[in-house]
Amino acid sequence: MKFGRDSVLALALSFSFKEDMMFKGFRVILAVLMLCAASLLYAGTGTSALPFLRIAPSARAVGLGETFVAIADDANASYWNPAGIANIENTQFSFMHMFYWDSSIYEYIALAYPLSDKLKIGGHVIYLNYGAIDKTTETTGGGFGAAIGTFTPFDLAVAGTIAYKLNDAFQFGANVKFAMQSIDTDSISGLAFDGGILYSNPDLLDMLGAKDFIFGAALSNLGSAISGDSLPLTLRGGFSVKFNVQSEKDLLAAVSAYYPFDSGTISENLGVEYSIDNRFCVRLGYKIGYDAAGLTAGLGYKGELPGLFLYQVDYSYAPAGNIGDTHRLSATITLDEHAGGVNKGKKVAPVKKTK
Repeated sequence: MKFGRDSVLALALSFSFKEDMMFKGFRVILAVLMLCAASLLYAGTGTSALPFLRIAPSARAVGLGETFVAIADDANASYWNPAGIANIENTQFSFMHMFYWDSSIYEYIALAYPLSDKLKIGGHVIYLNYGAIDKTTETTGGGFGAAIGTFTPFDLAVAGTIAYKLNDAFQFGANVKFAMQSIDTDSISGLAFDGGILYSNPDLLDMLGAKDFIFGAALSNLGSAISGDSLPLTLRGGFSVKFNVQSEKDLLAAVSAYYPFDSGTISENLGVEYSIDNRFCVRLGYKIGYDAAGLTAGLGYKGELPGLFLYQVDYSYAPAGNIGDTHRLSATITLDEHAGGVNKGKKVAPVKKTK
C-alpha cells in the first residue's frame, strides 16, 4: 500500500487521539515518528526559506553544544523541544541577546506558564534586524549608482507552545508559529509547526552511575513551501544523563544528532555542564559535521531574590563560520508564588548550596 503525505498525517493524528490510556504513551511516540515519515515524503534538497529559524537561541543551550533537545528543562524548551515545557512548575521567562555580525541585532524571548500540573503553555519570539542598508540606483552598465536612502531588512518569528505531561515518564508538546522575512518593500511569510517528545527514566542507567536518563526528539519547521522554497525542516534527537562528582547530580552530559532535511546530512553534538555549589556553572560543547563546527563554551550563575524569583544569567561562545565568533547573553527568571500569585500557590525551590 502506498501512502501519501496527507494519509500518513491523518493516520498519525488518529493514533494520537485514541482514548485507550494503556497505550497512549506509545501512540504519542508513534504519532511523532509518523509525522517525521510524512515530512520525508515531501523533503527536498536545495535552499530553504526563512533560514533564520535555525539560528540557535539560549546561551546555556549553545554553551552545551546545542544538545538541549534532551535537556529542555527551562522556558527555552519552547524552541528546542516543546515537550520540555510540560515539566516546568512555575512561570518562567528567558531573554537572550546575541552579538551577531556587523550591525545585526538578534533578540529572543521565551515564556512558560503552568495551567495545571499536567498542562502547560508557553511560546517564544525571535527578532533579527540586519541594520540599515543603503538603497542605490542602478547605472546603465549594471553597476551601483547614487544612494537614494536606506532600508532595514528583518526577520520575525512568533510561536505558541502547548505541552502535556502524560506521566512521570512521558511528556509531549507542540508549537504553531508565524514567521516572516522583510527586505525593503518585499516580504514572505508562512505558518510552521513543531512537535517534540521526552522520555524520562531516573534509574535506567543507574548501574553505570548515571542518574536521570532523558531521551528527547523534536521535529521543527514543518509546513508548506514559501515562494518555491521549503521551510528549514529539521529533526533533532538525543539523550542526557547526570552524574555525582563532588555533589548530587552536579555533572550533566548530553549527546544529540541534528538532521536538516534540505542538506540530507547528519551532524552530532556533545555537551557537558558542571555545577559548583549549585550556583556557578561551567559548560563545554562540541559540534561535529556543521558548516561552523567546533568547540562551544559557556558560563552560568544562579541566584535568588527570596520570596520573589530565582534568576540565572548565562554566557556562551560559539564559532559561526565566515561571520566570525558569536557571543550570547541570556537571563532566565522563575517567579515565586508571591510574585503576583501567578503560580497557583507553588513556592519556587530556593537555590541551595551543596555540601
